[in-house]
Amino acid sequence: MEVFTNEMIEGFIRRKYKEAESTFNKDNMRHFSDNLILARMEAEHEEGKDALSGLDEDHIVQTLTDIFFAGIDTSRFTLRFALLHMVAFPDIQEKVQEEIDNAVGRDRLPGVADRPNLGYTEAVLHESMRLASFAPSGVMHQASCDTELSGYRIPKGTNIAINHWALHHDPSAWDDVDRFIPKRYLGEDGKLGPKPKNWLPFSAGTRVCLGESVAKPKLHLIFASLMQRYKWKMESGLCADIVPVGSAFILGCKPYKVIAERRI
Repeated sequence: MEVFTNEMIEGFIRRKYKEAESTFNKDNMRHFSDNLILARMEAEHEEGKDALSGLDEDHIVQTLTDIFFAGIDTSRFTLRFALLHMVAFPDIQEKVQEEIDNAVGRDRLPGVADRPNLGYTEAVLHESMRLASFAPSGVMHQASCDTELSGYRIPKGTNIAINHWALHHDPSAWDDVDRFIPKRYLGEDGKLGPKPKNWLPFSAGTRVCLGESVAKPKLHLIFASLMQRYKWKMESGLCADIVPVGSAFILGCKPYKVIAERRI
């Protein structure tokens, strides 16, 4: 894993950053890297080179790495599981598509403004994230001071991980814990209800995932668009295997092939 990460950072991300830097033109902003380069130039111009401690090359490359891994891979894993759950539960897929047809229709793609009217669709995503829990132990944190939790002493500097898998599969917190039940997130009015306290795919506290506010509407938009445009099913004779595989660091689904039939 360490070799792969180093190769990605040094062999790909840093190289791409160097290419962006060498072709940078502030009158033709192309992508996120250009914006970081411009921010560095503006800081240097306004405050001098001493202001660049947080915008040197290593910092920018690390920022790009965080976006690449945390911002892209997490969404990719989530959507792969969501599609797998839809082919595994075609009756739920039909309910999602019915809601989208009623709220949006088929003449245009779903937009961010449609999200409040697509509560069941979002509940399906929530349940997929709970059942899959592809980041079962989340991201490692560190105790900032000596503390105690449930009678256990935790010295300052101790590495800490949240067991998201246990929270999401706790039978005392979830009825029929192993079943895929989107309606558990809905209120009596059919709208998305308050977030259950044991639903923490983005972690919790002051170090909660910074991308949560971006990831939720983005995932909803992509998932709703895929459901609106296509009907998803397994190849004939095959059954969907929804059991995650992997490690305490990351869980994925086994490779699968689906048939996408155009609805529009």
